[in-house]
Amino acid sequence: MANTDFPHLPLIHKFRGNAKLEGGGEKPDRVKENEERRAEHGAYLADRFSSFSESARNRKEERKTAGLPEISGGDAFLLQIPDEDDDVLEWLSQTLNLEFVAEYDEGFVIVATEDVNLQTVQERLKQFIKEEHGGGKMASILEVYPEVDDPRRIERLLDEKLRDYWPFRKDAPFTLDVSIEVAPHKKPKAKPKQNKRWKPETNQKKREEHARDVRNYWDAYDTLRLQREADLEELIKHYGGEIKGIFDDGLVEFPDSFSMRIQMSGEGFTDLIKNHPNVFEITIPDEVEQPLTSPLNAPSDGDDFELSQPSSDAPSICVVDSGIQEGHRWLAAAIATADSFCFIPGEPYDDVADYVVEGGHGTRVASTCLYPQNVPDTGIHVSPFWLINARVLDRHCNLPLNLYPPVLLQEIVRRYSEKTRIYQHSIAANMPYRTQRMSTWAASIDYLSYHEDVLFIQAAGNIHDRGSRTTNPGIIDHISAGREYPFYLEEPNSRIANPAQSLQALTVGSISSDFYDNGIKRSVSDALHPSAFSRSGFGMWNSIKPEVVEYGGDLVRDTGVPPSLSTVSEVCPQMARSTLDGGPAIARDQVGTSFSAPKVAHIAGILATQFENRSPLLYRALIVNSARWPDWAERADPTQQCFALKTLGYGVPNLERATENAPTRVCLIPDEEYEIRAGEGLIFGVPIPDAIRAPGADFPVRIDVTLSYVAEPRRTRKSRRGYLGVWLDWHTSNSGEDFHDFKNRAIKDFSDDPTIRGNSFSWMLARQDNHGVIRGGHRKNGTVQKDWTVARSNELPDTFGIIVRGHKGWDRGNEEAKARFSLVVSFEALEADVRIYEEVRTAVQTELAIEQLI
Repeated sequence: MANTDFPHLPLIHKFRGNAKLEGGGEKPDRVKENEERRAEHGAYLADRFSSFSESARNRKEERKTAGLPEISGGDAFLLQIPDEDDDVLEWLSQTLNLEFVAEYDEGFVIVATEDVNLQTVQERLKQFIKEEHGGGKMASILEVYPEVDDPRRIERLLDEKLRDYWPFRKDAPFTLDVSIEVAPHKKPKAKPKQNKRWKPETNQKKREEHARDVRNYWDAYDTLRLQREADLEELIKHYGGEIKGIFDDGLVEFPDSFSMRIQMSGEGFTDLIKNHPNVFEITIPDEVEQPLTSPLNAPSDGDDFELSQPSSDAPSICVVDSGIQEGHRWLAAAIATADSFCFIPGEPYDDVADYVVEGGHGTRVASTCLYPQNVPDTGIHVSPFWLINARVLDRHCNLPLNLYPPVLLQEIVRRYSEKTRIYQHSIAANMPYRTQRMSTWAASIDYLSYHEDVLFIQAAGNIHDRGSRTTNPGIIDHISAGREYPFYLEEPNSRIANPAQSLQALTVGSISSDFYDNGIKRSVSDALHPSAFSRSGFGMWNSIKPEVVEYGGDLVRDTGVPPSLSTVSEVCPQMARSTLDGGPAIARDQVGTSFSAPKVAHIAGILATQFENRSPLLYRALIVNSARWPDWAERADPTQQCFALKTLGYGVPNLERATENAPTRVCLIPDEEYEIRAGEGLIFGVPIPDAIRAPGADFPVRIDVTLSYVAEPRRTRKSRRGYLGVWLDWHTSNSGEDFHDFKNRAIKDFSDDPTIRGNSFSWMLARQDNHGVIRGGHRKNGTVQKDWTVARSNELPDTFGIIVRGHKGWDRGNEEAKARFSLVVSFEALEADVRIYEEVRTAVQTELAIEQLI
């Protein structure tokens, strides 16, 4: 618990205004060439559009003649535009009346239209050729692929593993996850700003008109979604298929799409893929990874141990796993048995035991939530929080096929929304995540985090001894191919497993705690290095994933060629285990990121007791801010540090640093979570006392800044700024920079030009590749953005300023679109005899008192 002598200090919010943002850029060369060759480019586009129109009309007649189910929404075709050009994407929808279906790499976009004659498109094309107003952006349409079965379109719709089966055999059975876009053409106008010169009734009328437009938009959305669901259900029925799922109709919704798991013949899926204009992704369901099992070793039972219940109002952690042995001596008092539930279809709701052989899985995870270090065998211990048992994995540690993960997580959060906001999720696919777009599983975590204010602690996934296929090699496969540890950890197929790429999940990898060598077997990794099995980053859009690591054990190898891998007790974490199939109650016999993640959940649970009325955004920020690299990584050269960033994230979190301060360390947090719109900037300030900044006070100070935010996700876009409704970043004042100058440099509303900018601190990551100490990574692409630097105390400004800035994401036209964030800043004097906490506390209290007087 927190040391009351050194509580976290308030981070003072100073200003809110319009942020000064970078932007702009030249047109791509191909767009310039098309503008110079208008007649030629216009004729080419006209021919391609005409080809689409003719083909679409023919398909409609053929479908009617064959008696196939009608699919509303018209027809789709593939375009190529400049990559990540949001203005062109907006123009396609708002000006050309083309329905934006989905965006892919290299500027490929699928659009749909009910007007197969493309009248609006043809009119704009004529304007372009004649150089009339309204047609200029036609130069940004680089290519048109009019056929629905064009290989470029099929390749982008199908999961990489599924392309090997195309074209599908008619009678081949498939169970696949299907995503369908839903987005009415016209967005509601931005909320009107109030004009003081207008009459009150005029302002009121404009507010009512805007509210009506918003209602009409979402009514249109609901109507469109229901129509597309009905069309899809009719097509599935026609081919004798079924929707797989147990909740409602097995469907999960996002702001721009819905997804479902479907079982159907190859003929039915071929029809769906070719002819449904709004389908944008077809994937094979993930198989979840199995535990890294090993022979039982080092049993231990304690005779003098007793666990007492937490207080009735203590927070809870929901363990989403294979169930828990609820009568276990080391767990029983902490289990909220009234909330236990089995989500597996066909099994009783109260069958929540952990039947996984060789000691269970969920039982071990629950144990590690409570006992992140060693399991005590003596004394009386009071559980700091409750554990909720949500059983979703069967006795084989598999996720049943008719449990669609995004729907399942929605149901779990819905059931426990009044009980907890922390979810321990040591379940991941046995394959690296798909890079094309955020999966439905990961996006559902992001969606629930935004709408329900919850935090998922997610295991990064494991690399097994042997791979399941050539594209997913195991450790021995890597070694046999000449890729030794640690080099195979940087291979693309060693990246984190779905859904660990979720931007909102706090993803946890594994680090080894000890090195073992008995002359016959030795550890694969050195102590305090990434575990041999721990999947690595980066995540989607080069975000920092995993964000943190914990001690999840390691593997040992023998001297064989190729070697055999196993475990010994010396490299395994100690955990309570299920005794339903025999064996001891406590053992060191398994390793994996499944057991490093709950150690982080333990810190989150402690923070929930300390800040019970605060958002998990704060817990996530404090955990990441507390993380540090091992000494070898801190001392490494920039290339090795980039490797550390990919495998260790921000390092190993620390309970004391997350919850407490010390005489030499001070951590500041805002008094609430803030909302921010695109274009806004919020400035916070930390007063630095003269005693610290004095010319003679020359000592090293480590500064850590961590931003944790959440925004609404959208799956049809493929870039980070297209995935989030609003995205955020931050920057700080420079060394010796006056706070007045920083404020003027950061916010448009202040007209004075800064007089002294100072020099930027030497941040480890910075906001762009190759701008920080580490080359090859930056902090900007995740929703947790941490950076750190070491500065001399006399280089610090009078007030250390931080601005958090909002940027336009997919919700560009909505001025009310917001992100929520929390921000943590800490300073630590790196010389043990230098005390800074009291100095900073006095300065903060003085500034707050002055603000109250003003």
